[in-house]
Amino acid sequence: MSLILQQQYVENQTSGAVTFPTGGSWISAYCLYLGITEPNGTWIQSLCEHFGITEPLYGSWTIALANYYGYTQPVNGTWWGALALAGPPVSSFVWETNTNNWEAETRRWSLDLVVWNTVQTQWEAETTQWEVPIT
Repeated sequence: MSLILQQQYVENQTSGAVTFPTGGSWISAYCLYLGITEPNGTWIQSLCEHFGITEPLYGSWTIALANYYGYTQPVNGTWWGALALAGPPVSSFVWETNTNNWEAETRRWSLDLVVWNTVQTQWEAETTQWEVPIT
């Protein structure tokens, strides 16, 4: 059961890019996907360290990873059950470098947290073009 939940976790986190347990496990496959080429102790420890988790929680790297995603209780009796529910990470959009598939985008776009500079434009009938005035 745990291997199926690990597979689901990895497939969710990679948006389906990792489809095979490369390197011996699903967690090693995820680490390799992230560019972690060697385990530091264990693959799960290396994954945690990649996310800035520096020590196990209650003696467990798995619990520490679940805590990172905001899970404080196991789901269906396992911490991997909780991790399997974790959605894909939200990455910032960087124009011309983003590799997200726009048709598969599920993030809600909002201007609530963005401060926009006001750009005034004017319509000039003579040229029928929009222009940004130089100030």
